[in-house]
Amino acid sequence: MPNSPQTTLLYQYSQLTSDQQNVIVGGGILSGEIATFDGKHLSALEQRVACLTGRAQALAVDSGSSALRLAMRGLGVGPGHEVIIPELGWVSIGAAADMLGATVRVAPATDSLTPTWEQILPLITSATRAVVLVHLRGRPAPGTADIAAHLHDREIDLIEDCAQAWGVEVEGRPAGGWGTLATFSTHTFKLVATGEGGLVVGDRPDTMALMRAIGGDTRQPTPHAVWRSKARMTELAAGLALPQLDHLPTLVADLRTLQQRVLESLHGIRGITLVPASSIPIGNGSLVGLRLPDPAAAEHLANSLFHGGYRSWWPGPGDLHTAAAWPVQPERPLIDARRYLDVQIPWLPVAEHPSWAADLTRLIETTLAGAR
Repeated sequence: MPNSPQTTLLYQYSQLTSDQQNVIVGGGILSGEIATFDGKHLSALEQRVACLTGRAQALAVDSGSSALRLAMRGLGVGPGHEVIIPELGWVSIGAAADMLGATVRVAPATDSLTPTWEQILPLITSATRAVVLVHLRGRPAPGTADIAAHLHDREIDLIEDCAQAWGVEVEGRPAGGWGTLATFSTHTFKLVATGEGGLVVGDRPDTMALMRAIGGDTRQPTPHAVWRSKARMTELAAGLALPQLDHLPTLVADLRTLQQRVLESLHGIRGITLVPASSIPIGNGSLVGLRLPDPAAAEHLANSLFHGGYRSWWPGPGDLHTAAAWPVQPERPLIDARRYLDVQIPWLPVAEHPSWAADLTRLIETTLAGAR
């Protein structure tokens, strides 16, 4: 991939606000406010994320995996319960349920990479306590509102996993606005990145208070004694996130501009199908999904992209985002996820968008032609 010394190409988007982050972190170190209590950045972050998602409260924790565990424990998941999770998503989703003694059931993915209500319904039993729906790869899960409504009617809790969904709109609401609870990640490669970190958002005061207590806030009272652990985000990590939240709308708009150019450039190329099958931008703009004729073609293209300097994701054997690498799989898989890959969209100055999209398209066309 051509990349002149003048080119500013950022895949780790947190670097765009590094100056502001340095000021906050430097001030925190000088003040000594680096722990989880009595600082100002943690409470500011929680308030900002609650507002961003349209929820009453947010709780900042040390990872997206911790957020999932706290969410399930806050909803009372335990032995004798079943939790339905999607076929594609990070392994810690199922691990959270298993650690609480619940049985994990896996809903097969459709072409959108997520299950719809049609795939979830046959798995529901009298023991079903919660369903996890993932807004995967920076895109909204289709049918979220329908799934939320059906689960509400059955008094089953919905947890939205929004780890990759910063800045995503889901059927008229921000990602995280549909579930009983929703979780986010601020891992290094997310649009809001603090190295490690996560958040849980929700509306029920009692549930949020319980999660705050068991997550390590020793000041939070509970109606009865509970085992407490430590999962709080640090003050400095929260400080890193705040400038990125300020910049998030601009970042998403910039990424979607380049995403649209790439989608238009790739639309109609023989041997690939866009996911979703449209040249209209969707999600937070961070990725362009492709479906190839077979897994070998997808793996070949993923290798070609890697050697060309492009970041991509191909869910090959052993990938912990796939149920094939978990202790539990769906009974009847509907798709072969290994036919899928996506290309990450970097941040670039607008003037460089045409050449980047053209170079990417040329590499993909050349790779596919050579494989025929």
